[in-house]
Amino acid sequence: MTRLLIDLDAAGGVDLDRLERSLELHGERVGEGRYHVTGGRHDHWVDLYSASTPRCDCGDHLWREQVCKHILAALLREGNDRVVAALGAVVRRARETRPAGGVRRAA
Repeated sequence: MTRLLIDLDAAGGVDLDRLERSLELHGERVGEGRYHVTGGRHDHWVDLYSASTPRCDCGDHLWREQVCKHILAALLREGNDRVVAALGAVVRRARETRPAGGVRRAA
């Protein structure tokens, strides 16, 4: 397998809100580092091996130049250590904002 060239720090890090939304998506591997991501309003194509920053055809990535939820979904499927480790922070945050009954409190 080719080594990922992604520098997540240079690309803005792992945004926990985007990571949480990425958990609702399905990433189908269609080639080495290439994914077809479904489950949102539109299907998207992700290329993790294109450069030091991955590419996605969604507006969030193209216009804001951020690591979008589709890229994070693909990185999760690749088992990227940094993205997988960030899942702990997503879980902690969810536990802090939900009372024992399971209903989310307003932030």
